[in-house]
Amino acid sequence: MIASKKLLHHFIENTIQENGECVYIKTAANSYTYTEVFDLAKKYQSIFESNGIKKNDRIAIYSSKNMSSIATMIASSMCEAVYVPISSINPPSRAIQIINEATASFIICDKACRDALNECGRGLQIIYSDDEIDICIEKSVDIALNLAEDIAFILFTSGSTGTPKGVVISHRAAEVFVEWAAEEFSITNSDIVSSIAPFNFDLSVFDIYVTAMRGATLLLYTENETKNALLMALKLAEDKATTIYGTPTFYSTLAYYGKLHKFDYSCLRNVLFAGEIFHLENFMKLLEYWPDKKYANLYGPTETNVCTYFKVDATAMNFPNFPIGVACPYATMILLDNNDKLIDQVDQEGELLVAGDSLFFNYWKDTEKTALAFYFDSFNRKYYRTGDIVSLNKDGQYVYVARKDRMIKKNGYRIEPSEIEKIVVSYPMISNAVVLFSKEKNFLFCFVESIECIDKDVFSIKLFCQKYLPLYMLPDKFVLLNSMPKTSSGKVDLQALKELI
Repeated sequence: MIASKKLLHHFIENTIQENGECVYIKTAANSYTYTEVFDLAKKYQSIFESNGIKKNDRIAIYSSKNMSSIATMIASSMCEAVYVPISSINPPSRAIQIINEATASFIICDKACRDALNECGRGLQIIYSDDEIDICIEKSVDIALNLAEDIAFILFTSGSTGTPKGVVISHRAAEVFVEWAAEEFSITNSDIVSSIAPFNFDLSVFDIYVTAMRGATLLLYTENETKNALLMALKLAEDKATTIYGTPTFYSTLAYYGKLHKFDYSCLRNVLFAGEIFHLENFMKLLEYWPDKKYANLYGPTETNVCTYFKVDATAMNFPNFPIGVACPYATMILLDNNDKLIDQVDQEGELLVAGDSLFFNYWKDTEKTALAFYFDSFNRKYYRTGDIVSLNKDGQYVYVARKDRMIKKNGYRIEPSEIEKIVVSYPMISNAVVLFSKEKNFLFCFVESIECIDKDVFSIKLFCQKYLPLYMLPDKFVLLNSMPKTSSGKVDLQALKELI
């Protein structure tokens, strides 16, 4: 009997009634039916509950992408616990930082990630193992939570203070997006959906739950597989993918290096992209190989999931970059100027604020940051300040212009330069570091000032950073300086540094 309130595991629970023996997850080695995945989730639920899990306890999942990881997410929902996905591309020191920040009651990890954590001195107590994952109990500080919403998961992103920032997402926030996306892109039980994004990336909410809602098949590709353009081009064709949701960087790499002309993509219908700007030149290259597909630009920070969308058509080619489009039915938008005054004129730029059911609940354990993130209008309606500067064109489409702050979007990942800078300056004899991003080169530059002359070979600095930062946050180039250029007021001259890129 399904409970009256709707939680994420209900999507798969409802699907089993009609499509239990259909394939839910397909990997390179195996296929798993909806019934098999749900039965495993019930087994994990029993393990969690017999070891004292309570509502809102956190379950950290530090693992490569596999079927068992998804089963633990479903089990987490069944226990009304909160799962915290941590991609295996994160170094163990960062994973531990997130686990500690989340105060997890359990750690789920595959063998490689478990060994990495143990090498860092974690000392995990394993209470259950299977072919893909270990379940480890964690004695953490119990945090009393009095939440107004049922929380599903926490996604940790790059934080401006140098510590990963936890974005707390409710079941309701995920549900409204899932139901809209399934309908908007006509997903059915005959669809085959590719999983490109890591599980700690909000694109994966579409992959896991839209698929589950409609009884479709999920192609589970590992992080290593998605890095290989030629391999992915082959797999997407052989697996007869009908829907792909990825970043523009993923598609651009496919178009230029995947040799797409060699393969048959006649089954492919939906090509969805999000996370960064899809430059028209790169899109046109993809269009050469996939001319008859349905394309859509989905926009929204982790805090809102997708809140606007733009269906790419012939008129889109008139823009230097695609608009982010119109509001999703569950979202409301306003634009404010620097004085928080409402902007209602066409083509006038302002910060985009978003309200609606897909909004995140709060930032984990950070009331100050949460308060600063929200704006309340005269009707006491709550809006999230995205930090994105946009305008509204004459056709009623929102158009992205720039960031209000220093946050960077690279390959679909949100990166706070200050988090990288904090790590770099902890290296011996480095007194200052500034990270800048070149959109043209898609490069992160790190300018380094040292207390005294350090080895001109920056390889050692990069190796140091690899211990604390995931690969997508590693600077592509380090530039050693005797001293940082300064403005007349004594601040670092960012414009002078940009000229060195």
